[in-house]
Amino acid sequence: MEILLSLLKEIAIFYNEVAFYLIIGFIVAGLLHILFNESIIKRHLGKNSLLSVIKSALFGIPLPICSCGVVPVATSLKNSGASKGATVSFLIATPQIGADSFMITYSLLGWVFGVFRIIASFISALFAGIIINLTDKKHLYNQSVSTNNKEKESFRDRAKSIFHYVEYDLLGSIANALLIGLIIAGLITVFIPDNFFEIFMGDEFFSMLLMLVIGIPMYVCASASTPIAASLILKGMSPGAALVFLLTGPATNAINISTVTSIVGKKNTITYLGVIACSSLLLGFILNIFVDIFGLQNVIIMHHQEHIPQLLKLTGSAVLMLMLLWYYLNTKVFQKAHDNGKTCDMSNTMKLNISGMNCMHCSNSVKKAIEGVDGTSNVTVRIDTQNAEFDVTDRTIIADVKSAIRQIGFDYN
Repeated sequence: MEILLSLLKEIAIFYNEVAFYLIIGFIVAGLLHILFNESIIKRHLGKNSLLSVIKSALFGIPLPICSCGVVPVATSLKNSGASKGATVSFLIATPQIGADSFMITYSLLGWVFGVFRIIASFISALFAGIIINLTDKKHLYNQSVSTNNKEKESFRDRAKSIFHYVEYDLLGSIANALLIGLIIAGLITVFIPDNFFEIFMGDEFFSMLLMLVIGIPMYVCASASTPIAASLILKGMSPGAALVFLLTGPATNAINISTVTSIVGKKNTITYLGVIACSSLLLGFILNIFVDIFGLQNVIIMHHQEHIPQLLKLTGSAVLMLMLLWYYLNTKVFQKAHDNGKTCDMSNTMKLNISGMNCMHCSNSVKKAIEGVDGTSNVTVRIDTQNAEFDVTDRTIIADVKSAIRQIGFDYN
């Protein structure tokens, strides 16, 4: 019982530290959503040039899109004419750090680590994009035309839907992973002895390789990985090894590698993984040297807890708890009840099994793609059952629906 109470206490401490900053991150991300629509991103990134690779990394860093949610956006960029280098740069930079995950990094690991994480994400994304553009001379593009014939969301529409975007696209995409990350951070704090990594894994290179091996196949988003990294540093792991985990975990995982391969090809996927691995190890070494030279080890961990009034932290914790409760109630209870009670003309109702959906951002991307096809209505996309159900005015448009789904990087059957 005492161990359980200690575990709950540590989870609560981590939760209370990140909640307020995560709310701030959601606000910033919501503003970015209003200001930058998909057409703006395509206009700047949909070109074959070094500048497009740089822009891809710069655009991707603040966007709060997880490692699975970035795939439909990257597929759309490639279909619009972006080079493979620009596409890969976006695929790496976007999931590694975002407005929300930066605020969590700042709250747990301090400004030094937070700024270095941004720089490291930009460098790894930039190098990968440049190398792929230099080695892939074919530059084959898919100039297919989207089947989305409906009007794009206006600035006013995006402003009106800001709550839905924050609650479901943002929070929904990280809710499960964030809770799991907090639990893992609590388990590490309770069960792993202090200075464990200093005693048993004093070799910095070995600890970085270990984090590389764990991080590449592991499915974890940038926000959820940060509490885990913070708890590992508390147990004696070097900041560089933690950085390796934070760079590889969100950008590479076993679930998405096949999808990335379909976007840029097998050869470029190997380059994609190789550049992330090598740059992560190099940047981890640089961070450790930087920390040692300037004596910033004590600045890394929760350096500014006393700077934020406890009342603000508790307010942030309460707001985030209400958001989580509403999200789970609405998606697990209310929405299911609504779907079960929905009646429709089954002769015009179509159902497709969709593979590859891992978060709310994925399901929303599929939903928007189907809704973008003229003649569709009452679209419902479910992650738990991995399917989409919708009404059609004419069954012949199912080919357009399938094309729209494939264009954003998902498969169907």
